[in-house]
Amino acid sequence: MNQADTLSFHAASSPAARLQQLFEALPYPVLLFDVHGLLEFANRAAHGCPDTQPALQQLAAGMPLAAVSLPGLADDKFAQLLATATPQSMELSLPQPDGTPGHYQYTLTPLCDANGKVNGVLQTRHDVTRQRQEAQRLQLLQGHLLEMAHRDALTNLANRRYLELKLERLAADSASSLCALLFIDLDRFKPINDVHGHDTGDAVLSAVAARLKQALRGTDLLARIGGDEFAILLEGVTESGARAVAGKIIQALDEPFAELPPPNRLGLSVGICLFKSGAGMPAEVLAEADQAMYRAKRRGGGQFELRQL
Repeated sequence: MNQADTLSFHAASSPAARLQQLFEALPYPVLLFDVHGLLEFANRAAHGCPDTQPALQQLAAGMPLAAVSLPGLADDKFAQLLATATPQSMELSLPQPDGTPGHYQYTLTPLCDANGKVNGVLQTRHDVTRQRQEAQRLQLLQGHLLEMAHRDALTNLANRRYLELKLERLAADSASSLCALLFIDLDRFKPINDVHGHDTGDAVLSAVAARLKQALRGTDLLARIGGDEFAILLEGVTESGARAVAGKIIQALDEPFAELPPPNRLGLSVGICLFKSGAGMPAEVLAEADQAMYRAKRRGGGQFELRQL
């Protein structure tokens, strides 16, 4: 075909025919309605959608939009578009041909004449399933990484950073309630680590974490601060309740680790800091609990010291 043939071919093609060819070539569904909700055009991609085919057959038979169920184009949406002449977009979850969940972005665009009056509505549909799945995968990955950043790798308990974040949230809490932070240091752990080796020492730390966890409520936060130091955060507690928990965890470590030859006995030194949420002083809470723990340890260990902010 020479240039003259090309020019004559374009001249013979009407704008409407050219536009129809363009819509037919698009890989995503396109529907065109008049202002009365009657279907004027649907491209091949639209006819290929299983969830759209029944509605298209009804519309092709002359049924108005209000009488059929068409995804992404409810009758009230159509009326709103005609009244406002403002494009609308929505996302729907629909089954894919294989039955798995799919995500589709529907866009409704008003078509106006030379005077700005709406004389038609164009609906397009884009499959955004892959994008949503990727976004969900990234969200899960970010959540997993965040969880790892806030977990102690050895014991799978919360770590110091997570505890600090929790204290910061309590410091900003407008509802004032009495809380307690128990700072724990193991007594006689160094001989076990030195005699039996670091691998055994790590196993003992994991066993300690399990014993402490069994002594607490499910709502209490148990964290490993580092080395042989642990912490427990109690919310909505009384002074007597905090003392009772301290006594309970000291008793939990009273039994020797029977699977080990001597040295196989541990103990706990516990510092308790009572504070009120909303006070805005997480660093002071940690420092007070830490100092109280050292005072308990200097008295021989196996006991607790309580301070209140």
